Amino acid sequence: MVFVENEMDVLGVKDSQKFEVYCSAGDAGELRVRTDSVSIKVGQCLRMDGAQRMWHSVGVYAKEEENGTLVIRVLVFNPDWDEPLQIASIRSRPQDSDCNTSLGCNLDHVTP
Repeated sequence: MVFVENEMDVLGVKDSQKFEVYCSAGDAGELRVRTDSVSIKVGQCLRMDGAQRMWHSVGVYAKEEENGTLVIRVLVFNPDWDEPLQIASIRSRPQDSDCNTSLGCNLDHVTP
């Protein structure tokens, strides 16, 4: 197996987009894009009701809130649960020069 690592300039923002997604999907290819919002679901095969099926077990959602805060949320979905569980919320305020925290992380598990 050969891994090719492409260098990304994550410290420099070259356009007005709020988020960058890099996805490597093995032999299926890769995706690299900058955008204003993100919605990604990752599924895995499981057995339910005696049959195999695909279940989206992790979701990553990114958007800009009305106050300009950029938020990425990571949710876990389980077919045995009534609601998803948010396992991470990651925030930044790139336009706020008075903000002393570059990246705020909340790893509390909450139902959204």
